[in-house]
Amino acid sequence: MENTAYITMDMDWANDGVLRDTIALVEQLNIPVCFFVTNDTPMLETLRNHPLFTLGIHPNFLPQMNGQSSKTYRDTLTEMQELVPEAKIIRCHALVDATPILVAAKELGFYADMNLFIPASSGITLHPFYHFTGLKRLPFFYEDDAWTAEPDAFGPEKHLTALDGALRIFNFHPIHLYLNTEDMERYNRAKPYYHEFEKLASFVNHGGEMGSRDFLTALVKAAENKNIRFGKVSEIWK
Repeated sequence: MENTAYITMDMDWANDGVLRDTIALVEQLNIPVCFFVTNDTPMLETLRNHPLFTLGIHPNFLPQMNGQSSKTYRDTLTEMQELVPEAKIIRCHALVDATPILVAAKELGFYADMNLFIPASSGITLHPFYHFTGLKRLPFFYEDDAWTAEPDAFGPEKHLTALDGALRIFNFHPIHLYLNTEDMERYNRAKPYYHEFEKLASFVNHGGEMGSRDFLTALVKAAENKNIRFGKVSEIWK
């Protein structure tokens, strides 16, 4: 684990054009990615059959929390499991975290969750640990949208080197990779056109302040220089 980093991505209902762009970027960088699925799409089979991707699920419990759904946590997990039956790991949308969710996930046969985000700038060295349900908890220390709002956020190289022996899990979103989001104002301007791929092109950050796409590209280069490999998350959930 000391010489390994892990890349994850949350689909977040990205349109197929954005997903195709993400796949092309991953292929260019030649790194394995654990992709957390939110919804059915014609691109799901492409993701499922791609040698660089592992699939998890990204269930959305906000409707239950907002009183807009009568489904149980288990209902939502079961629906997502039917969509992605090979998935063995969950990360909840908006990082919703609750014991009943973890209990249901374990009962349904999931191995691990990735709901705990603790930024690298906290100085805390992260390690996997087991929840009392038996799920393996894999905390992560980089989230691209959060990184844009953090005044003391570490850069790509410092994420790899500042915390010796840390579990290094990075999380990106296809929409932020496509927009090369450097601040959430860019995303907020683009959000009305979230499902209109052609219109999103006019909101892309080209060569300005470092954005999400720049960060990932620089991260891969920094890892190469430091002899740090990128591994599959399945290596650490077992």
